Amino acid sequence: MKSIKEVLTELKSFSELVVIIGYAAILQNDPELALEAQNIKNKIRTLSYEMRIATIYAVRSSRNSAKEVTQLASLLQVGVASKEISDGVDDLVEIVLRGGGAHPLLRDIYGNNELIIKLTVNKNSKIIGSNLHKIISTFKEETPPFQILFIRKSDKYILSKKAERQTLGPEDVVLIKTSEEKEEEIKKVFSQ
Repeated sequence: MKSIKEVLTELKSFSELVVIIGYAAILQNDPELALEAQNIKNKIRTLSYEMRIATIYAVRSSRNSAKEVTQLASLLQVGVASKEISDGVDDLVEIVLRGGGAHPLLRDIYGNNELIIKLTVNKNSKIIGSNLHKIISTFKEETPPFQILFIRKSDKYILSKKAERQTLGPEDVVLIKTSEEKEEEIKKVFSQ
């Protein structure tokens, strides 16, 4: 069983991620990103449940002082709030999934400078067995042309920095934040 600290850390990361992906799904009118946001919503729901369980165990082992119980209740509230954030993003991505698309005013307000790309490693790809750190080093720029949001291996998410050192396998999903100018170059590297 995960500790409260581990669950809180994951809840924070996934809550931030679902907001980024949810808005990207709308601004890019991308159903795949909308579905990915829904997958992350399910992960947050699971983490919220794990938070309740971990907090109950903490209450059982606490001295049950009023202060300690109040502090533990605040942890439960974080779990509930994280789930509410993901529910709100779920409402947003419904715009894309219903096929209506976002009103142009949304793009004007929120901009569309960054692009979120979902890439799936082809089972015959040359990058299988490589890690993202190695792939990043193939680009000539001093600053990497993209930011890794996560790698998803089946239903297991590896977030951000930890993802750079992961070995890529067939059917792994990589979510990347980049610019429109770099999109084709990045897709080319991942399609080899």
